[in-house]
Amino acid sequence: MRVSAICYAVLGLFEGVIFAAMFSFLPFAGPNTQNMPKFLGPIFGLGALIIFPLLFAAMGAIAGGLGAVVYNLTAHFVGGIEVEVE
Repeated sequence: MRVSAICYAVLGLFEGVIFAAMFSFLPFAGPNTQNMPKFLGPIFGLGALIIFPLLFAAMGAIAGGLGAVVYNLTAHFVGGIEVEVE
């Protein structure tokens, strides 16, 4: 669960960087965006860098925990994976 949360947080950080870059350049995108308030870019950009990793980590932890529970329940009936080390 923890590993899944960390992996998803890193993915959330990457998506937050892309989202922040998109909102940084949005006021310059075209004539219809000139009326957009200038403070929205930094707010959404910084917000994306903070909130996206947290949300992705929470979703990854929940998904990883549920996946572990489902695996353990099915491994109890099926037998799971056996690994032999020499």
